[in-house]
This record gives sequence, C-alpha cells and structure tokens, in this order.
Amino acid sequence: MLLLKLAAAPAVVWLASQAGRRWGHRVAGLIGGFPLIAAPLVLFIALEAPGDFVGEVAWLTMAAAPGVAVHCVVFAWFAHAGFHWSLCLAAAWTACVAAAVLLTGLIPHGFIGFALVLGIGLALTAAIPRPRGRASLTAIPDFEIAVRMAAALALAAVIMFGAQTLGARASGVLLGFPITASVLPVFTLHLHGAEATIRLLSGFSTGLLGFGTYFFAFASLIEEHGAWLAAAAGVAACVTTVSSVLRFQSWRRGMAA
Repeated sequence: MLLLKLAAAPAVVWLASQAGRRWGHRVAGLIGGFPLIAAPLVLFIALEAPGDFVGEVAWLTMAAAPGVAVHCVVFAWFAHAGFHWSLCLAAAWTACVAAAVLLTGLIPHGFIGFALVLGIGLALTAAIPRPRGRASLTAIPDFEIAVRMAAALALAAVIMFGAQTLGARASGVLLGFPITASVLPVFTLHLHGAEATIRLLSGFSTGLLGFGTYFFAFASLIEEHGAWLAAAAGVAACVTTVSSVLRFQSWRRGMAA
C-alpha cells in the first residue's frame, strides 16, 4: 500500500512528460492538472480512516484547489517576466499556500462551495498570460524525465506523511499541494523557456477545473455510498467538466479567428 501511494506522483510525472513529447507542453499540463496524485491518495486514506473524516478532508481539498491555480498564475507571470525558476517557484508556493489556507477557511461545503471553486478556477485560467508564437514539440530526454520523477517522489513522500499525521484541514491543503505543478514547470522553464512554461501552465489550469470537480463529487458521496463509488463518480465528473471546458475554449478560439 505504501509503495502504491508513493508510486502515484512519479507515475503522473512520467505520463505527463510522455504526453508532452507527443502532443506538446499544453497537453502535458492538462494531464498534470488532473487529480491523478491526490485522488489515489485520498482513496487510500478512505480505505483506512472513518468516512466523516475523509469527507471533511475531501471538502477541504476541493476548497484548496484554486490555490494550485494561483500557483500556476504566479509561476506563469514570473516566468513571463524573465525571473529564474527558483524565484518563480518560491513566489508560486507562497501564493499557493496562502490562498489554500484562506480558501479552506472561507469556502463552505456543498454545492455553493463548489460553484465558488469553479468560478474562481475559471477566472484564474483566464489570468494566465497568453504565449507568443506557435506551439512546437520539444524533445524531452529520458534523463530529464527520470529526474522529474525522482523529484516528484520526494515531494509526494513529504506531503503524504504529513497528511497522515496532521488534522483534516492541513491534510486537505497538503493533498492539494502542487506536486506536478512544481516539478514540471521548473524543468520546462529551465530547459525549454518561458513560452513553453506558459503553455504548460495554461493546460494545467484547465485540468485543475476537473480537480475541484472530482473532490466535490467524492466528498458528496463518500459517507453514504463508500469510497469506490465516490471515486468513480469523481472520475466521471472530472472528465465531463474538463471536456466541456475544452470544447468551449475551442469554440471561443474559432469565433476569435
């Protein structure tokens, strides 16, 4: 069980990196924004902890989701301004944690809270700077992917053990902490430049809309219907939300053209 928990983060980084090789940085970010790390972690917690505790953690993770979008916006603008990746990451982490702590204290459980999370997420997605020029595929060496995976594994281990020992609110913030959104932009900015990083984070912010939707569905069902049904409903809701947003974005680009 421990190995499965720890394997989730590097597996997502590997998947997103392979997608970046094939379809470009924006698709890599889109996949990275999905709850492919937090969802398995909260499912594992649900199999070991009482349903009311897990439900509280899931609601708080949903509320913290826009904090990751804040991370993406701040990182993208700092990269756009030409700052070093270390300063971009420090500023993004600071903004992310501050936003997550604030949101988990203000956003209520239930549909109203979800509507607020979705609205904030859409606004933050629109706040990412627009990349200049046309997108292009960039080779990502195997060594770079291996280092990305190792960094994700180390960060996931710290967050996972923290989530198991702290209370529900801290667990919600930690489960929503941007593991993939920290590792991928750092490597992308350092090796491929600001424009590639902005494309990556634009896709990431869109995928995060599915993140919040997943935890809304999961939290709504976990206590009465159990972990597996809640997780299945979360996946369906996540995919539906992101697909709808992508169709709308495609339609809007077509209208603008």
